[in-house]
Amino acid sequence: MIIAATSDIHSPRYLNQFFQSFNGLKDIKVDLFLLAGDLSEKGEFNHFYPVYSAVKKYKTVAVFGNEDFQDKREFYKKHYPEIIWLEDEKVDVNINGVSISIVGSDGVLREPTKWQKLNGMDEEYYRKKREIIEELLCEAKGELKILLTHYASSYSTIVGERKEIFPQLGDRVIEEAKCLPNIAIHGHAHYAKVTFSVVRNVKVYNVALPANKKIVLIRLSDLEVTPRIS
Repeated sequence: MIIAATSDIHSPRYLNQFFQSFNGLKDIKVDLFLLAGDLSEKGEFNHFYPVYSAVKKYKTVAVFGNEDFQDKREFYKKHYPEIIWLEDEKVDVNINGVSISIVGSDGVLREPTKWQKLNGMDEEYYRKKREIIEELLCEAKGELKILLTHYASSYSTIVGERKEIFPQLGDRVIEEAKCLPNIAIHGHAHYAKVTFSVVRNVKVYNVALPANKKIVLIRLSDLEVTPRIS
């Protein structure tokens, strides 16, 4: 099984780069496509259409990013219905006989920005969001468990960004959670130099397109699929 994953397309900003990489997948059998948010520039959801037209032939699951503004998210769901959209939710899919539980969220920030605090997304907001994510991970029963977020779920895969802004790029969810996925996929950190890490036996991928310069491919043969709780 092959999983393709990317984020931070900010269409149309990185649309050419997305298609340069996407066109290289034509001879690869992709079984699952994951999108980790910031799909369009500044919430202009209509700019997502070219990406949607390309990925809808796959089983595709997506979460929203900070630039997929909350007041636009229902438009994404309405106009791009062949994608499974997750907002602090879990979906179970079966691919090639493997049961997969995907927990999806825009994710958690340890230190919200000033703008976010002014708009009701303060530390308590993210504390509750983190509790929901952890509950969903504990409920997940799939042979393969995937955590899909926009914000970083580990600081290990944002190295290269300025260290003082790490808390505004994500949180140490994988380092601290009771129930763990097999793999964790996130975006948001455009300037990361380290985009893959193993934390507590969880394979963590930063799939931000600006950081990787390509769509990330994850081969199931490289992964253990036995659910585990630390």
